[in-house]
Amino acid sequence: MFNAPHVAGEGIGPSPIRLRALSLGAGVQSTTMALMAAHEEIGPMPDCAIFADTGWEPKAVYDHLAWLMSPNVLPFPVYTVSAGSIRDQLLAAGNGNR
Repeated sequence: MFNAPHVAGEGIGPSPIRLRALSLGAGVQSTTMALMAAHEEIGPMPDCAIFADTGWEPKAVYDHLAWLMSPNVLPFPVYTVSAGSIRDQLLAAGNGNR
């Protein structure tokens, strides 16, 4: 288990707050882990799952993610995070824009 570093002289110890997040790419492996956790085949149960959206996934990935996020599939929330379209950012970088 990860313990936060102790800061000398400040009396700060490990945080009692723990978050178990599953990195959900909506592929075979992460879907299997999510469903196994949902059925208590592995543990501990995640507090949530996080889908890092590149903005450039095939439609099938987004359809599968929608199913995973539908009611009664996973007992924990799935959060989608994004920094925009990785494709657009790569094209812009190729044109000298950062």
